[in-house]
Amino acid sequence: MSSDTKKFSLWDLFWTIFWFFILIVVMVKFLFFQHVTVVGKSMFPNYDDGQLLIVNQINKDFARGQVVAVYSDPEVARDASYFTRFSARFFLKRVIGLPGESIEILGGNVIIYNQENPNGTLLEEKYIPESTIQTEDDREYYLPKTDIPLDSYFVMGDNRSNSTDSRSSSLGTIKDYAMFGKETLRIWPINDLETFETPSYSFKPITNKIEEKREIFANK
Repeated sequence: MSSDTKKFSLWDLFWTIFWFFILIVVMVKFLFFQHVTVVGKSMFPNYDDGQLLIVNQINKDFARGQVVAVYSDPEVARDASYFTRFSARFFLKRVIGLPGESIEILGGNVIIYNQENPNGTLLEEKYIPESTIQTEDDREYYLPKTDIPLDSYFVMGDNRSNSTDSRSSSLGTIKDYAMFGKETLRIWPINDLETFETPSYSFKPITNKIEEKREIFANK
């Protein structure tokens, strides 16, 4: 009798711990994390249409290179409550320019101006395919030096020729309140399961070739 009672108690304890664990997971998910589905090809080839990501909506310490979910409608973001995230639409973009910096884009080349590099430094983006950079060079895209407000971020899609982002006058830099959260994990498809790692950057001096390109693009 006592043996049966002991077995029952251990089994009961197991299920208590199990459901407590599930409850904690659910609470953490709803309080800290949100799943976001990739829509479209603006982040291709690093992210593809239909992939499912887990986004941390609490940690707002956005670094350069961080992939973020951004409210597609700034007005919705401005008045967002806890429940807004369940119906809002998000863009998936990458942080390129930080608050207080300036940015200039010459074809596939991104130049960052900040306190450490007041004369500008060339950002090397290893996650962007050479073919994408070449396409931007061929179409001679040019964004003159643009200041980023202290409360905003400059974001871009990895698929530079097929992305509506901060380069567009209709979107512009993203206010900090419209930055919903940052990617922490890609969970679907299961074979693409991967935790997010902020890329490391190398900065290069602006060469004469870049200066020549600036003059050509600026006078188009």
